[in-house]
Amino acid sequence: MMIGLKGFLLSVVWLLALVVSVVPVANAQPTRFSDALYAKFQNPRCLQCHQFNSRTHNGRAFNSHRSRYLCDNCHTPRLTGLPRGEWMAPHEKMDWTGKSARETCLIAKKNLGTGDVNSLLLAHLLHDKRVHWALDNGMTPNGKFPAVPGGSKEWARDVRAWAEDGMLCE
Repeated sequence: MMIGLKGFLLSVVWLLALVVSVVPVANAQPTRFSDALYAKFQNPRCLQCHQFNSRTHNGRAFNSHRSRYLCDNCHTPRLTGLPRGEWMAPHEKMDWTGKSARETCLIAKKNLGTGDVNSLLLAHLLHDKRVHWALDNGMTPNGKFPAVPGGSKEWARDVRAWAEDGMLCE
């Protein structure tokens, strides 16, 4: 059975469309920190805790709280879902307020302790209950800081995409 030239061309176009939709684009750019996560790291809800001990940004430790070690007096297990003693604000060196995407990413990677930095960062970003608490329902003073757009579901998607592409600090 012969098909006409028009039928043949339609078949070729259909086949090419099918191949293009299945084969990943070889020239796709990797997901960079600046693409996936930077805006979320700069969200006021995230900065609220990451500025807590910052002298530079007059964190809450310097204007309304006495110590980063007394956090769970207010951040009780009833509010946070965490056992007593696990709530603590990040160290002053974890304040990335106003830093570029690259600087923010490098600060996050640099200050996690010893070991495989990428694994430690992924564990913190994907599994730390304090991060998810802040993303989804974290208590903020007078409800003044809105939730991070997309919550923990979008956060996990973005973190995984960034990790799969090499955790680039760009």
